[in-house]
Amino acid sequence: MITFLFNLAMATTVYAPMKTQLETSVIHHFVNKGFHSRKKDLVVINWADCEKMGHRECAMMRGYWYLHVIEFKGEETYQINIFLYNENSQIVSEAIIEKKYRIEKIPQKTTIKGTKVERGTIAPFKTEIEKPPVLIKRKPEITDQDISQAVIRLLTRIKE
Repeated sequence: MITFLFNLAMATTVYAPMKTQLETSVIHHFVNKGFHSRKKDLVVINWADCEKMGHRECAMMRGYWYLHVIEFKGEETYQINIFLYNENSQIVSEAIIEKKYRIEKIPQKTTIKGTKVERGTIAPFKTEIEKPPVLIKRKPEITDQDISQAVIRLLTRIKE
């Protein structure tokens, strides 16, 4: 028990606020993928008791590392940047997830079935009318797998 507490006291504390669903998801993966890290003594906290102070400033004041998640939604892309800062506010690792909008073509084909009378016989016929395809702009989706891979990249790239 004393060894555990000593190791905990000597560990590097990473402050990671969970204010949004995205931050919560990234931190969940960060905690679960810790074995990928070159720095094995990372302990994650999500509350640092610093009122009226920014999260990053609070972490630096207390000597914690800081996990920062930034989300960008542009016209053509969706990007998430994940930065890990050390206690001196220097970036020790970063990972970026970027997805672009997709254009999907949905073909439009109309088939008209009917019958016609020709020389005293009734015969079925088909007429196909093709229109230009409908183009749909699909929003990019960042999946759980994308976040997991980004966190693994973040943890394996830590520079001390």
